[in-house]
Amino acid sequence: MPKSFNGFGTRYYGERDYRKDGSYLTTNFFCILYFPVIPLHTVRVIPDPKNTEWSPVGTNYYSILEKRAPNLLQVASVYLCGFTVLASIILYFVKIEPVLQSLFPWLASRWLEPIPALLALVPPFVVVRILRNNARKRAYAQDMNFPTATE
Repeated sequence: MPKSFNGFGTRYYGERDYRKDGSYLTTNFFCILYFPVIPLHTVRVIPDPKNTEWSPVGTNYYSILEKRAPNLLQVASVYLCGFTVLASIILYFVKIEPVLQSLFPWLASRWLEPIPALLALVPPFVVVRILRNNARKRAYAQDMNFPTATE
């Protein structure tokens, strides 16, 4: 199982290739400050029912069904997601924050500054969540031989 301490170590990132038994592919990455850097291997997992919380930094438990070399599509999608989050952080501090501070000086107070920065991170995570749910639904519909909207 992946282990990390304060964002350094290994973590599972991404979900791909869903099956009706609830399993999916995820990739174990070496991470620096929670950002995936080096893909180590891809595993097919089933989330354990004792997972009680959803948190990007929390501990989750899995039953590992198989282990294989890194899946290139999985790795590419994780890097794309990480790049999108990093780009939104840079965009916020370079372009959005100066405009907000000039138009709304009251946002420059110390206790309000983190709120717009956190709100800038919401869109990438919402898009990823929507895409993941759509992929899961599509995979379940294909497994059950139901026609999908694209057919």
